[in-house]
Amino acid sequence: KDIFVKAQKTFGAGIGIEVFADKNYDTTIVWSDRKLEDFYISESQGVGIKIIKNGKVGSAYTNNFNEQATDDLISSALKNSEFLQQDEYVALAIPSKTSLRSELDICDDSFGKEPLEKRISLIKKMEDIALANNKIKNVVRAIYSESLGETHIINSNGLELSASGTVFSFGISCVASDGKEIQVGGESKVTRVFNEIDFESVTNEAVKNSVDLLGAKKINTGNYSVVFNQNVACEFLALLDSSFSAYSVQKNVSLFKEKLNEKVCSDRLDIIDDGTLSGGVATSSFDDDGTPTQQTVLIEKGVLKNYLYDLYTANRDNVKSTGNSSRSYSGISRPAPTNIYIQKGNFSFNELLESINSGGLL
Repeated sequence: KDIFVKAQKTFGAGIGIEVFADKNYDTTIVWSDRKLEDFYISESQGVGIKIIKNGKVGSAYTNNFNEQATDDLISSALKNSEFLQQDEYVALAIPSKTSLRSELDICDDSFGKEPLEKRISLIKKMEDIALANNKIKNVVRAIYSESLGETHIINSNGLELSASGTVFSFGISCVASDGKEIQVGGESKVTRVFNEIDFESVTNEAVKNSVDLLGAKKINTGNYSVVFNQNVACEFLALLDSSFSAYSVQKNVSLFKEKLNEKVCSDRLDIIDDGTLSGGVATSSFDDDGTPTQQTVLIEKGVLKNYLYDLYTANRDNVKSTGNSSRSYSGISRPAPTNIYIQKGNFSFNELLESINSGGLL
């Protein structure tokens, strides 16, 4: 707020001003082969400013908050704007008439409350559980992390937003052997609330995934029906997600350029991006432009229905932002997926397997 007020006094009326700040706290513990391999605690913070003068945009950022640094921040943004051409599509967010859902910004109060020793003891216990299976020879790696992020946006249109959120994750990979071969498998869980991680369940699933790989054999070349488990399916989805970005489309690097409202895949496939998904890891009440997040249907029954937009790319296409702006205090906004997923179908996992006459699980 101090930087914003100082910028207003410096520039006067008629110049658009936006101040964006974020702060992140992270703790990561790495356990490997019966010992603590590494742990680190980090904190990063910074503030960026963007000004719009005569249609020209200038920006600058700093992670130093003394008076001289903030004075330099403001003057640098003004100087930078002088080197750029006018851009009719740049704009600042306006306060939304749609009410922001603050309950989407999930911040677990337990963050940072437990001592590291207790978290390390928990991970060691998970290793003991894994090694209780006589086919598990060692734990390659177990990683626990927790993070807290804060975002603050204020601009000359009267927008003023703040939010904070937590993310917790645990993953473990194991080496399995039956005396004839060795396989490595694992499992992980990411959630917004610590108590939603069932560490024992994740560990048992990692053990199962490792042991189930034993005895795997090559099959003859041919055409087969294959069922992907969710991890493999997500890897395929990750190959596509950047193509949904309107920035990629406008830069002509998207697989989906000029395919809006066309059939691009099987009519059994629905793909959705939902920044309001309950408990979603990327769920928030607003994006990094300050636009409320929303659910966006990307593919419906095989037909490409939408792209993902931030304010700038939306203005270029003369549409509304989908609330998918993503950036840091030092970066430029780009539209990116939030919680992107494949809509579930009408069959259970076991029913899919039973429907295959010749094929398998990947």
